Amino acid sequence: MTEASDTLAAADWPGLETWLVDHPLPSGEDMDLNMSELAGVFGVSTNTVKSWLTQAEGRMPCVERGGNGREYVLRLSWCYAWRQHQDAEKKDRAQNLARLQGTLFGIEDDQADQGLSPKQVREVAEARIKYAEAARVLGTLTEMDGVYALFEQVFVKMRDSAMGASDRLERELGLTAPQARQVDRAMEEMLSSLIEELQDSVIGTGFEANLEMNAQLVNQT
Repeated sequence: MTEASDTLAAADWPGLETWLVDHPLPSGEDMDLNMSELAGVFGVSTNTVKSWLTQAEGRMPCVERGGNGREYVLRLSWCYAWRQHQDAEKKDRAQNLARLQGTLFGIEDDQADQGLSPKQVREVAEARIKYAEAARVLGTLTEMDGVYALFEQVFVKMRDSAMGASDRLERELGLTAPQARQVDRAMEEMLSSLIEELQDSVIGTGFEANLEMNAQLVNQT
């Protein structure tokens, strides 16, 4: 794009040809306008249109530049596509900021994608924090550390019972040594399956880390 050109084509404006394809005029009726006419179409002031035309970066495209008593020539389809592109970029930026804040505040991606602004995401996060605090006071919310501790206690008891099953059945039912070993293998498989299920559940990596740090929770025979 050159400043010396009197008449400019769409190709002279980087990105404009793509914007025209992405954002065609709803009416399909194109025309060339001056600044006042375009301001009336867009429902903004002439000063706003002028600022769009003269801003340092991403300025609005024109067919002919104004100045020295000469009017700008503004093609409606170009200006419409440019403005739609600008609005889409702002929306994408706001959603990216909302997603980033959502990650920081623990908001799910689908909530951030529902058009929430960064301010709204922050408000949702603050509301969740207040709810969690109230629920903890009322005893309806348990911290994950407490859940891990409960699972550890339950798992230790289950392991002890499972690993002692063969001895008990050998005594009470007269199992042979080979039969007792079969019971031991069955109990080991059950415990291994339970560990895998817990690791894949909402307890997830936190419980897995506890298993790694507490050898007594893992079957070691």
